Amino acid sequence: MRGSCLVVLGCVLAGHSGCAGPPGGRRADTVLVAAVQCYSRFGQPEGNRRKLVALVRRAAARGADIVVLPEAAVTGYLSADLTRTWQAADRAISEGLEGVDPANVAEAVPGSSTRMFAKLADELDIYVTATLMEADRKTGLYYNSSVLLGPDGRMLIHYRKRNPWPWAECGWATDGDRGNPVVDTPFGRLGLLICYDIHEQAKIMSRLKVDTLLYSIAWVDDEGSDWFTKSLPDIARAGGFNIVAANWTVPKAPAPVWHGYGHSRIISAAGKVLAGASGDLADEIVYAELPIPARLPAQMRRRGSSPLGSRSAKAP
Repeated sequence: MRGSCLVVLGCVLAGHSGCAGPPGGRRADTVLVAAVQCYSRFGQPEGNRRKLVALVRRAAARGADIVVLPEAAVTGYLSADLTRTWQAADRAISEGLEGVDPANVAEAVPGSSTRMFAKLADELDIYVTATLMEADRKTGLYYNSSVLLGPDGRMLIHYRKRNPWPWAECGWATDGDRGNPVVDTPFGRLGLLICYDIHEQAKIMSRLKVDTLLYSIAWVDDEGSDWFTKSLPDIARAGGFNIVAANWTVPKAPAPVWHGYGHSRIISAAGKVLAGASGDLADEIVYAELPIPARLPAQMRRRGSSPLGSRSAKAP
């Protein structure tokens, strides 16, 4: 069952670790990025938001300029035991799953979560993704969405997952209708994808000349899969972009009987795994320094600069 979903000079930082980040200080021509690996409780957005805010603050305190959260981190993607999913109205769900009405947890964009993360990004002077189940109040449709907030609190990208994973999302998620927006920043061109999207949208990200893909994941896979160790690095190399891959995790007890959680990592555009999570069943933040594209003016290559501009590209 296949669903979708860093180098800090050898430093991999767990949420409880004492590692202080890259030794010797930061280079002026790099950006520090962070992939947050964490467990979000299914259907408990208030508690999830509190946890996510604390993790984002921790990443910013370590100097991260860009912070990526896992898929549907605010609302939860599936229950940890893979038995409950969201189900809108009378839409069919996969056999063996129990449907839960998303009406009380899904949010508009902009909405309470995106405003909260916008304020946080402004306060911390960083870029951060907010990932949630979106409710379109005009149409009544639900989307699996990721929003990129900039260091001045502006919403730079509003992305709706274009390829929902059929097994888990057939009961609620509508195919995204906002194309593949990208944004040019002082750290290069950024784009967003969500989990299962990677199978169809990676080539589009390459054609759009994205420098760094902010990739939010809630992965489910077979035991022994080489997806994170081989397939995802191969995609980065073929596309010519870095990948900041933030995957979900689940509690240690009861021990999960499925696979795919954990493995959060940061991959270079050459396909090299720069750093990865030290454990799969733990909340953790993974950091790496990525090169800022040499094409950018030197005066723009600094922390906290405003976006250079943005464009929204409709996929061919």
